[in-house]
Amino acid sequence: MSLIDLLERGYFPKELPTQFCSTSFAQVLCSSNTLPVDFIPTSPNDYKHLKLAKATKYSHARGGLLRRPLSICNPLAFYRLARELDQEWSMLAPSLQGTPLSATNPVSTSSGRAILGSKPQSMRPSLAIETRLNNRFILITDISRFYQSIYTHSIAWAIHTKPVAKENRGMTYIGNRIDALVRSGQDGQTVGIPIGPDTSLILAEILMQACDRELLSKLPNIRGYRFIDDYELGFRTRNEAENAFHILESILSGYELALNPRKTMIKELPFRLEASWAAPIRSFTIRSKPCGQATDLIAYFDLASELDKKYPDEAVLQFAVGRLRSIEVAPENWRLFQLLLLGLVVPDPALLPFVLEAINSRANKGAIPAYDEIGEALNTIILEHSNLGHSSEVVWSLWASIALNIKLSEAVSVALSICDDSCVALCALHCQSCGLLKGQLDTTLWSSYMTTSALYEEHWLLSYEANIKNWLPSNSRKDHVNADPYFSFLKTNSVSFYEAQRVMPATQTSPLPVPQPTIPPIFYAGASGGYIQNDENETEDERAY
Repeated sequence: MSLIDLLERGYFPKELPTQFCSTSFAQVLCSSNTLPVDFIPTSPNDYKHLKLAKATKYSHARGGLLRRPLSICNPLAFYRLARELDQEWSMLAPSLQGTPLSATNPVSTSSGRAILGSKPQSMRPSLAIETRLNNRFILITDISRFYQSIYTHSIAWAIHTKPVAKENRGMTYIGNRIDALVRSGQDGQTVGIPIGPDTSLILAEILMQACDRELLSKLPNIRGYRFIDDYELGFRTRNEAENAFHILESILSGYELALNPRKTMIKELPFRLEASWAAPIRSFTIRSKPCGQATDLIAYFDLASELDKKYPDEAVLQFAVGRLRSIEVAPENWRLFQLLLLGLVVPDPALLPFVLEAINSRANKGAIPAYDEIGEALNTIILEHSNLGHSSEVVWSLWASIALNIKLSEAVSVALSICDDSCVALCALHCQSCGLLKGQLDTTLWSSYMTTSALYEEHWLLSYEANIKNWLPSNSRKDHVNADPYFSFLKTNSVSFYEAQRVMPATQTSPLPVPQPTIPPIFYAGASGGYIQNDENETEDERAY
């Protein structure tokens, strides 16, 4: 594992637009020979007195009423944890060597995310087929609110065993150091780890592989697999499956974890591998000739909408929009195509990144976007979601405003001004600097975070970035970032976490940037009869909360 990769490609949650970037952070921290004093702990005693910080929150829309709370870790806390994991990787190897059940053993990559699970979600069908061989019953279960419920002390239990860790609480033990570093990044809290950074996959696997090994010690002939916290295990009889459930439940309780009763079931084979709604969408033919294509596009969106109503808890529309990537839209149908897509985003704003990608990828090739209709949709989404704390809907709308050079209404400026969200605030200030807001932002709320203490609170990202970009003044006569030894070091070295130049307004000579949301090529039958979207290292439990 490379520290620079973890800082650059494993820091921000993948769901954010591309202007949220940690490249300069990684380069500076990994190349500097003169870090500020106390930037990193150098003795066991230092771990007991780490400066506490909070993460910036980002509420991501899953679709429907479900959301996922993501975290953008404070850079000081994240660097310390990432550095510890990197330096002690060889010591952690026994805890991360993988198990016969683990499909998400963390591995380093050369592109994309810094750390991924050893097997992609697209392998779930083949793993399920192997699990079902010579069995009659399948135990399907996962952990309730997994990342949010992890007890940080249990990381040390998983590495050293619970009795050893409880007997030895000193910082000479790697598990205790990791525990202290994790807690320092969440204001000292012992419950939960962040959803979003790649470090959390590493921590999750340390814990879950320990559970795997205990389960295998008691049921050595068990066949099945685990994706992070999501188990599927095969058995000859229902009694064997029930016994395994109770054993697994007992093992997890020893680490302060609990199985999710809503998603736990024993199913008798055979049952489907793929969602019943996926096949008609995948097999739908869209003709290339303009007249026939127009008819087919309307029928395709009708089919997708009907299936979405029938399966409201599944990602039907994301799958349907993703499948359109390969369709060559006739020029005569370009406007129709855009209107059909835009008709989906107000009812389901979780589709906005996917719809923007479908439009922008074709605009990159010279097609002219439907600016007026897109602008109407963006204004509507922002007005509806800015006061609800819905980060992703508003952030992606502001991204599109900048990327497509679309002006937003005065009412939007008023709505944005009372949005207590760092990511939204930065995108709104960026929009204003580009002259894309008809009204003037009232920055009273955001200006209250321009203090030195706020650099370690939830709005650290806004407090730092608005300062270095001169978008908001400090709350005192002195520059509040310069007053802090750690953040002043980042500022002096031109570290930025919001790179405005990565969202350039569209021109005839400059293609539009394209977001990279994950589009699922296949859906796999998971717990409760639901279906799991193919998104790297993402379980149904992660998407549900």
